[in-house]
Amino acid sequence: MDNQILTGVYAAALTPMRDDLSCNCEELVNHCNDLMKRGCRGIVLFGTTGEGTSFSVEERESVIKTVIQSGVDSRRLIIGISCSAIADTVKLASTAIFQRCSAVLVAPPFFYKHVDDAGVVAFYREVIRRVNSSDLKVILYHIPQYSGVPLNLNIIKTLREEFPTCVVGIKESEGNISLTKDILSTFPGFKVFVGNELHISEAVQLGAVGGISGVANAFPELISSLYEYGLDQHKPDLNEVAQRVIKTLTLFPLFPAIKRTVVAQKGAAWHVLRPPLMPLDEKQSQALLEALDANSKG
Repeated sequence: MDNQILTGVYAAALTPMRDDLSCNCEELVNHCNDLMKRGCRGIVLFGTTGEGTSFSVEERESVIKTVIQSGVDSRRLIIGISCSAIADTVKLASTAIFQRCSAVLVAPPFFYKHVDDAGVVAFYREVIRRVNSSDLKVILYHIPQYSGVPLNLNIIKTLREEFPTCVVGIKESEGNISLTKDILSTFPGFKVFVGNELHISEAVQLGAVGGISGVANAFPELISSLYEYGLDQHKPDLNEVAQRVIKTLTLFPLFPAIKRTVVAQKGAAWHVLRPPLMPLDEKQSQALLEALDANSKG
């Protein structure tokens, strides 16, 4: 297992919730284990797809501990951390280390916009120094369409040089394949995950280590096959099927659409989202499921 950590497809897990908006940990544990049995190398908890920013630090800590105590292998977990406060980021990163999770996926602080590179670097530097652990493995999170704070080659270079054993990779979630190529060519050995599922095969061929995928919640075998094809072009190429599925999902609000798909697969425990996100209505749900049924066949 050790030589496979931080490679392959990691599912950016949805967070199942009860009607009172609390996490349904039992359902989450079953979901994580199911996804890993069906091809995913590991799980990202409380990422963007998992509505991570809608949960308090204390809620996230409690769920992480419960999931691991309930039998999910902590070595196959990456903890998503999107916090504007340094202290909150440090607290969650420290919890991830104590629970022996493989890495933390850390977004830059997302309230202030148009900050310069020095400010972004200073945020990560302060987090790393306060955590103060050789076990800390940071994957930078480039998702400017949500954070409003892009990461660039200069930021990566500065952090890599200052913390070479700590800052180990990046998730490129903008869907910017040119940036992915630049990172791979500039920083050999840096672990690059892509968030756009349709880039997984190409990126892996270029040297990326895999993908972190929200769509894998509903289609783990399909998304995992894109990674396998990237490694070996003699394996089935299901990129066309994936393109049809993703095009269908993006006709609707994406995270509610993925969650509604999982409702159809695993039951009503998955129907709740935290405001401001809202579930699809019945008309949308029917249209989505009919379209997916038509477009998800190989």
